[in-house]
Amino acid sequence: MCVFRCIEESPKDIVIDAVFDKDEGVVVLDGGDSDSDGYLAEDSAVVNGTQGKISETELKKQSRKLARLNKKKLVDETDSDTTKRKVLSGSALSSFSNLVDEEQSVQALTSLLNWYRAACHYGHEPSGITTPDICYDIEDSETFANVMIFVLQKADHTFRSVLGLSGSANKEKVLKLNNNNPKWDSVKPLIKSFFRSTIHLVKQAADLEITVFALAQLRVSVVFFAAFPDLLNKLIKLSVDLWVTGEETLSHQAFLILKDISMVFNSECFDACFVNMYKAFLHDCDIPKANSEKRLPLLRDSLVELCSQDMQKSYTKASVSITQLAKLLKMALATKNKEAVEKIHSEHYTSCLDLWVSFIAANVQGNDLQSLLYTVIQVINGVATLFIGPRYLLLRVKCIRWLNHLSRASGIFIPIASLVLDMLEYKTTNDGEKQKKKLEAVSTVKLPKNWLKSQNFQEQCIFSVIELLANHFAQWSFHISFPELATISIMRLKKFNERSTMEGLKRVVKRFIEQVELNIEFVQMKRDEAAFSPNDQQAIETFLQLEKRSKTAPYTQYYQNIVDKGLGTKVKK
Repeated sequence: MCVFRCIEESPKDIVIDAVFDKDEGVVVLDGGDSDSDGYLAEDSAVVNGTQGKISETELKKQSRKLARLNKKKLVDETDSDTTKRKVLSGSALSSFSNLVDEEQSVQALTSLLNWYRAACHYGHEPSGITTPDICYDIEDSETFANVMIFVLQKADHTFRSVLGLSGSANKEKVLKLNNNNPKWDSVKPLIKSFFRSTIHLVKQAADLEITVFALAQLRVSVVFFAAFPDLLNKLIKLSVDLWVTGEETLSHQAFLILKDISMVFNSECFDACFVNMYKAFLHDCDIPKANSEKRLPLLRDSLVELCSQDMQKSYTKASVSITQLAKLLKMALATKNKEAVEKIHSEHYTSCLDLWVSFIAANVQGNDLQSLLYTVIQVINGVATLFIGPRYLLLRVKCIRWLNHLSRASGIFIPIASLVLDMLEYKTTNDGEKQKKKLEAVSTVKLPKNWLKSQNFQEQCIFSVIELLANHFAQWSFHISFPELATISIMRLKKFNERSTMEGLKRVVKRFIEQVELNIEFVQMKRDEAAFSPNDQQAIETFLQLEKRSKTAPYTQYYQNIVDKGLGTKVKK
């Protein structure tokens, strides 16, 4: 289909990151989450005379143990006119922990969760804001750290043990527990308290290691969020924020939560995760940052990984997004509208296009993505055609890399030689000084005019030509039509060398020409020796496949040397 047959619109009407309904970013699940965010009542573990799977006799036994702990003043209680101050000591923590570890005591865990909440909220709410009559404090910093670590490590296991759930329990099993289940009635407030406290901790913690660890423990318990849709929405939004802004380890851990949510829950959760991540990714692309060159590809790749989990939904979303890109490009090509043109050579547009190129390349084998593939190829060619001239070198290189990537992933021949060879005709002079900065340090898609006279620019034009053609030829170097494919490019490169005065660059070009010509001779010789007819498609497809797999051919080794040395990597994606 032709992507350029679009209804006339204004550039303002074509908003790339607003193509999805805002409601798609919100999870809608059965259930509710209206309980208050406060401390747990110390007897809330007992409901209708039962405590999880523990018998009444065992419950009384545990209650006596807890009473003895208080009597021994392991928990320091101080009364005032209005509140009772309960202070957790190290020895008390050890005793409570043993009850949780050995007997899965819900009462003990309830007490620990209250101190855990106090620890998570430390410094973020006025001291003593608890239940009307109890204030939870912690004796020292060591106990403070230990109660947090213990609860984070043990909460999920204890919840599952009391409820009789395995580690592989799905959301359906969790939702069934809502049906008048006394075990669930006793544990649900504890799970909710744990989630609320941990989410608050993740939001406020300044220590990276603690934040990553807390996220990892939330991920372990993610199935229980089925009972708390409001908290699930908060977790998605928090995780998206940490994914897009956090340090690499933190970003990855946040992504793993989003990936698990999209797998564990219904389709609305996939929509919510994708839409929020998609918009956050594009918004972040608009903000230049020192580490964007490394960080943005990581964000892109993780978003592609999420999309790959649900190909049906992702295909639809990709189609909607790519249609927006095509509409804007069609308008710019037809009218040269300044606003439309500026939108296209923005990081916002190119990052969106980069995302869908990566998604298609990752999934084109084994999935019916041909329509998306051909549409994106048209869009890329249109972008390269719209922006001509040396100031758009970076964008031209990016477009050709996309085409090479799609060609290699799909196995479809995509002609790129004319786009590459046009770069040889860029009018530059050799009287400029060498820039101290590399081209990769230029954040804008459009290069400043003073760069065009620099030695860096002239070198990079040629290095990029060699890199892009070498990549293209490497894919087809064993194809039976390689001599015809490469001949015109070699002729153009020879003409360039004849008129060039830069000896260093001429040597690089000459070396490339020699390697390509050797491969032309090799393929021509094997073609002359072939006994099959040109109409024998099967024989053509298997032509030189043994040699290709051996990876010992001269041109293959030459290209690998280019990759290892990073000849063209000075111009970044």
